[in-house]
Amino acid sequence: MTQMLTPWGTGRMMPYAATVAVPHFTPVIDAGTQIAAIVDGHGRTVELGGHGTSTSGLTPTATTPGDGSGPGGATDTDSHESYDQDRSSG
Repeated sequence: MTQMLTPWGTGRMMPYAATVAVPHFTPVIDAGTQIAAIVDGHGRTVELGGHGTSTSGLTPTATTPGDGSGPGGATDTDSHESYDQDRSSG
Protein backbone atom coordinates (compact mmCIF):
# COMPACT_ATOMS: atom_id res chain seq x y z
CA MET A 1 0.00 0.00 0.00
CA THR A 2 1.41 3.42 -0.97
CA GLN A 3 0.78 6.61 0.93
CA MET A 4 -0.48 9.60 -1.08
CA LEU A 5 1.50 12.76 -0.42
CA THR A 6 -0.14 16.18 -0.42
CA PRO A 7 1.35 18.51 -3.05
CA TRP A 8 3.70 21.00 -1.38
CA GLY A 9 1.96 24.10 -2.86
CA THR A 10 -1.45 23.41 -1.33
CA GLY A 11 -0.16 24.28 2.14
CA ARG A 12 0.70 27.76 0.88
CA MET A 13 -2.73 28.49 -0.67
CA MET A 14 -4.96 31.18 0.81
CA PRO A 15 -8.37 32.64 -0.16
CA TYR A 16 -8.38 35.29 -2.89
CA ALA A 17 -8.29 38.89 -1.73
CA ALA A 18 -11.55 40.87 -1.85
CA THR A 19 -12.23 42.32 -5.30
CA VAL A 20 -14.30 45.16 -6.69
CA ALA A 21 -16.49 44.80 -9.76
CA VAL A 22 -15.14 46.73 -12.77
CA PRO A 23 -17.74 48.61 -14.83
CA HIS A 24 -18.41 47.20 -18.30
CA PHE A 25 -17.31 49.49 -21.16
CA THR A 26 -17.68 48.77 -24.86
CA PRO A 27 -15.71 50.38 -27.72
CA VAL A 28 -17.88 51.41 -30.68
CA ILE A 29 -17.37 53.26 -33.98
CA ASP A 30 -19.74 56.11 -34.83
CA ALA A 31 -21.08 55.30 -38.31
CA GLY A 32 -21.28 58.94 -39.40
CA THR A 33 -17.94 60.25 -38.19
CA GLN A 34 -15.92 57.00 -38.07
CA ILE A 35 -14.65 58.11 -34.64
CA ALA A 36 -14.21 55.57 -31.86
CA ALA A 37 -16.16 56.05 -28.65
CA ILE A 38 -16.47 54.13 -25.39
CA VAL A 39 -19.94 53.51 -23.96
CA ASP A 40 -20.94 52.18 -20.55
CA GLY A 41 -23.52 49.52 -19.74
CA HIS A 42 -26.31 52.14 -20.03
CA GLY A 43 -25.24 53.31 -23.51
CA ARG A 44 -23.72 56.59 -22.31
CA THR A 45 -20.45 57.82 -23.83
CA VAL A 46 -17.55 57.63 -21.37
CA GLU A 47 -14.77 60.25 -21.55
CA LEU A 48 -11.40 58.60 -20.98
CA GLY A 49 -9.45 61.85 -21.19
CA GLY A 50 -5.73 62.43 -21.16
CA HIS A 51 -4.99 60.39 -24.28
CA GLY A 52 -3.18 62.04 -27.16
CA THR A 53 -1.21 60.99 -30.18
CA SER A 54 2.42 61.51 -31.01
CA THR A 55 4.81 60.94 -33.86
CA SER A 56 8.49 60.20 -33.78
CA GLY A 57 11.05 59.74 -36.52
CA LEU A 58 14.77 59.40 -37.01
CA THR A 59 16.11 60.99 -40.19
CA PRO A 60 19.65 59.88 -41.10
CA THR A 61 21.84 62.01 -43.34
CA ALA A 62 25.17 61.21 -44.94
CA THR A 63 27.68 63.08 -47.06
CA THR A 64 30.44 61.67 -49.25
CA PRO A 65 33.28 63.80 -50.59
CA GLY A 66 34.18 64.36 -54.21
CA ASP A 67 32.42 63.40 -57.38
CA GLY A 68 32.82 59.64 -57.00
CA SER A 69 35.59 59.37 -59.61
CA GLY A 70 38.16 58.24 -57.10
CA PRO A 71 38.84 57.48 -53.45
CA GLY A 72 39.64 60.14 -50.96
CA GLY A 73 38.27 62.29 -48.23
CA ALA A 74 36.20 61.46 -45.22
CA THR A 75 32.53 60.69 -45.06
CA ASP A 76 30.24 62.23 -42.50
CA THR A 77 27.04 60.83 -41.07
CA ASP A 78 24.50 62.45 -38.83
CA SER A 79 20.92 61.96 -37.75
CA HIS A 80 18.09 64.13 -36.52
CA GLU A 81 15.27 62.89 -34.34
CA SER A 82 11.91 64.63 -34.38
CA TYR A 83 9.18 64.13 -31.83
CA ASP A 84 5.78 65.85 -31.87
CA GLN A 85 3.05 65.32 -29.33
CA ASP A 86 -0.52 66.57 -29.53
CA ARG A 87 -1.93 68.53 -26.68
CA SER A 88 -4.90 66.57 -25.41
CA SER A 89 -7.59 67.99 -23.21
CA GLY A 90 -8.40 66.25 -19.99
